[in-house]
Amino acid sequence: MLVPMIRSLMAVLLVGWVAAAGPLHAQANLLVNGSFEENPVGAPNNYGDWIRLNPGATSLTGWTVGAFGSGPVYGVDWHLGTGTPRPAQHGLRMIDLQIDGTGGQGPGQGTISQTFGTVTNTSYTLSFWMAGPRSAAQGGTLNPRQVVVDISGSPPMTFEVPDSDPTATTWYRREFTFKATSAATTLTFAPPSATGGNGYWGAFLDTVSVTATVVPEPSTYLLMATGLLVLAVVTRMRPRPRGAGPRAPP
Repeated sequence: MLVPMIRSLMAVLLVGWVAAAGPLHAQANLLVNGSFEENPVGAPNNYGDWIRLNPGATSLTGWTVGAFGSGPVYGVDWHLGTGTPRPAQHGLRMIDLQIDGTGGQGPGQGTISQTFGTVTNTSYTLSFWMAGPRSAAQGGTLNPRQVVVDISGSPPMTFEVPDSDPTATTWYRREFTFKATSAATTLTFAPPSATGGNGYWGAFLDTVSVTATVVPEPSTYLLMATGLLVLAVVTRMRPRPRGAGPRAPP
């Protein structure tokens, strides 16, 4: 009679632990338009499969476009994932940090950044997807593709991925955890240097998110410990097979 009661108690504890741990997997994205799906339809410099976003452009919801490189043309390209390169990692849209480096325009590049609210000394996880569509014009200088991630209050970090077929782009997920140093944190994606080589495509970005890294409450650990204790008791009380020797002392 006691064993079924203990098993019922274990079931209750399990349900409570799942309920307590569940929110750890459902944190909200603190960024706006992390997949670049919103707007920039109707933006200037619309070339069909892609749109040139110049420094200071406001057409990419949530993001600020900056200049990078030696120019004379700067900015980023917003690509529709049904053209080339394709596909996007999520939805239809993605950002290319390298604009045309050919045709006498020079290695013009750009950055994107966004400022979001944070709590000082709280840990957050940045996650993003990165790709490097292969370009015949890249001159061998853009493989592997690289991007520098700069989060205010943290040292910049460089991430890289190998290039891939532009008609079947391979995406790679990258993430890391940082601690906020103020109530407002700025995230910036930039090329690795101001002298990036000629080429149509640089590092592509998609599906960017920042979420709070939640530490389980003490009550969650208590539920886990209680469940393990009950499991040990049930194991000790389990009927022994006939002919088995005496139970070893604790």
